[in-house]
Amino acid sequence: MANFNPKISVIMATHNGERFIEEAIDSILGQTYGDFEFLIINDGSTDLTAVMLDEYAQKDKRVKIITNPQCFGLTKSLNIALKKARGEYIARQDDDDISSKNRFALQVEFLDKNQEVSLCGALGDVINEKGEVIREKNLALSYRDIKEKLLFNNQFIHSSLMMRKIILDKEGFYDEKFKKAQDYELVLRLGRKYQMVNLPDRLIKWRFLPSSISNKNKEQQKFAIKARWLAITKYGYPKIRGLLQIILRVAWLYVPKKIKMARYH
Repeated sequence: MANFNPKISVIMATHNGERFIEEAIDSILGQTYGDFEFLIINDGSTDLTAVMLDEYAQKDKRVKIITNPQCFGLTKSLNIALKKARGEYIARQDDDDISSKNRFALQVEFLDKNQEVSLCGALGDVINEKGEVIREKNLALSYRDIKEKLLFNNQFIHSSLMMRKIILDKEGFYDEKFKKAQDYELVLRLGRKYQMVNLPDRLIKWRFLPSSISNKNKEQQKFAIKARWLAITKYGYPKIRGLLQIILRVAWLYVPKKIKMARYH
């Protein structure tokens, strides 16, 4: 019997994601474009996540669960999924975000028509823990504008990304030295050689939680600074502009949480 590969491999990793994971999974299984496999890494969960995932796998054959023997972290878990992915395109989904039902249809149509583009993201809405929209997430759209702004901050919502697997196979997966900001390092690395765009449609609801600006999240910011350093020392991005952004981001680490939170009200 012929082995037909899906058009898309959706990859998700979760660790104790029981609170929001049903909304995330339902938003993928409810896509208008259905030619995909859904690879979910259960990364050492100790809550009810495993039970919930098994129920989905029993109901929908597109769902494939991979269980880590212990918590490996997001970066390594995503790479485990990428090694097993059979799709032409890789779609990311976080376990607490929500994809619009037409996300895949629009992204596949765009990538099929624009072979020179390595990956596409989309605009989105920021939601709180109740699922209420608290602000819009607006980013650069064109490759030119993305490269211009990429050293300032990541111009992609990780959960919105759809990438060509053939390019990831050639250029490498997520860098496992990056426990955080692994998506930022990846798009900086790919952006030096390949076109990247954001669709103007709001195709993702990105969940913002108070923990997103906690002290522990300083680790995320430190890895983002490290990604910028690689960008200017290894990936060919403008050095002066990059150094300025690194200085600003180091200063941002010491801005009080109250001031940072004000951006989301």
